[in-house]
Amino acid sequence: MKSLKKDIAKYKKSLLKKAREKGLYENFGQNEVMKLKDKHINISSYTDEMNKKRDLIQDFNNFVMNCSDKDLI
Repeated sequence: MKSLKKDIAKYKKSLLKKAREKGLYENFGQNEVMKLKDKHINISSYTDEMNKKRDLIQDFNNFVMNCSDKDLI
């Protein structure tokens, strides 16, 4: 779980930097969401820990989907 939180923080920082430089775009952050799912989610496991990981990734997905110019300040 620590590794997932570290990866999310890294992607968030990177995406915000990219958005400040180049602006927001359609499907912003979706590649990073898929990378997180591929690396951290076992699709056949529904343990409490795996579901918590899914929730963390979904929170990150909600962040990137709702990211606006106000978040870039």
